[in-house]
Amino acid sequence: MQHFIPPRIPAAEPSAQFCADARQVVANPEQYADRPLLRRLAWMTLMSERGLIVDQDRLARMPVEIADV
Repeated sequence: MQHFIPPRIPAAEPSAQFCADARQVVANPEQYADRPLLRRLAWMTLMSERGLIVDQDRLARMPVEIADV
């Protein structure tokens, strides 16, 4: 599959509050262990904030962790 760099859309930048919430989730994995998709979204948000490209196809192939709570 050929990868391409998506266009930078200013409105698509995560807000400061969204990034702060994502940092909270990533910094406390034990508190959010029962919400693996939220943890993945938080990770993707922080990667996007840094300007890194997230490979959606690769993420879709990864298993979602299920916590035994």
